[in-house]
Amino acid sequence: MIVIHKKRIQIMALGLLIGICAFAIQTGKKEEKENTVPTTATPVSGKTIVVDAGHGKPDERCRK
Repeated sequence: MIVIHKKRIQIMALGLLIGICAFAIQTGKKEEKENTVPTTATPVSGKTIVVDAGHGKPDERCRK
């Protein structure tokens, strides 16, 4: 029979929490490095930028 005392449960929970935090910190640092892309600013005064996210399918609501 396995007996788990309250102190042992607390130690296991603390170890799990520390492991999760360490993983999250390492993953966050890795994503920052991979997703950073240098960009340059270009003048767009007097122009309108339109982004169309149509995904190639016709919109059913606009058909009449």
